[in-house]
Amino acid sequence: MQNPFHHRLVGRALSATVLVFALLTAFDAHAQSLPAEPTPATASADVVVGPRPIPKNRVVLNDLTIFRYNPIGFETQIRFGWQHKLYDADDSPAKRDNFLFAGTYTRLNPASVRVAGMVEFQPLSLLNLRFTAEYLHYFGNFSFIQSRPSAYDSLSDADMKANKSGPEGNYSGGGFHASFEPLLQAKVGPIAVRSRAFLGWFDMNLQRGDRVWYEATLDTAIPAKGLMFANDLDVLYGFDLGRGKLNVGARYTAVAPLYTAEQVLPSQSVDGLNNAHHRLGLLAAYTFYDEGYTHFNKPSVILISSWYLSHRYRAGQEVSRALPYVIVGFAFQTDLLDVK
Repeated sequence: MQNPFHHRLVGRALSATVLVFALLTAFDAHAQSLPAEPTPATASADVVVGPRPIPKNRVVLNDLTIFRYNPIGFETQIRFGWQHKLYDADDSPAKRDNFLFAGTYTRLNPASVRVAGMVEFQPLSLLNLRFTAEYLHYFGNFSFIQSRPSAYDSLSDADMKANKSGPEGNYSGGGFHASFEPLLQAKVGPIAVRSRAFLGWFDMNLQRGDRVWYEATLDTAIPAKGLMFANDLDVLYGFDLGRGKLNVGARYTAVAPLYTAEQVLPSQSVDGLNNAHHRLGLLAAYTFYDEGYTHFNKPSVILISSWYLSHRYRAGQEVSRALPYVIVGFAFQTDLLDVK
């Protein structure tokens, strides 16, 4: 039986996504969809140049390196592959950024390595559909991987640290993960709205017959075999700053494990079990320059600072609610084909 709280939280996030879709429909009517591709610099102050034509084929690499606090983490994420433009629509902001991407997605950090095959289908600038199939492996250091017999058991920072070498301590292990991530995005004038949902299936090889395990990115007890849901909703305001572009705004994040009776002991019920959480805070990203499809483009710094509205451990129970969740990151893009 599913926990009703999970349904409520997922329902809120889905309602936010529906709201974004309604906004997107209105935005599309004004032909103001979010252009993900760059606009080149003008030749002079008196000459205005339109958006650079998108290449038919690209070999592209995107890199994002982040430091995270509460919980602590450090990671590099690399997206690499071939990208094909589906059709020519450079004069339509709602359609021009269309493509099919096939490649790899690798995540490296001191505690684990994750390697995925990835396919992205973007029929319109407004909509992106991402599919991944991933193998993940934890080295057994720090407090990873730690697992528990039941989703009711504690996986707080303090308990995981205390149990590092105990009977429920960390060990090396891994498993399989598949995910589907739909993205809706649009822009009207300087205001952009985007919503990325995440639905992931995990199949982990845990020790002792444990039913849940801790993963720092989602920051909760994940089913050994089961589903996770998450959603990021952003509302941003963008403006030019020097050669670059600054986007500032708000982010709301919801995370919900979709537990069944398989994630608790036979004597327990999932009714009333609450390992979901949500955060609200600020997002800022500055892109230093955008020069088109070059070997090093869109160098950007990213800052996210948000606060837990609810969390089993981080909303005053073990960690002060005043302590923010923080991400500081650096990103860039590389095109490996010669683009004229």
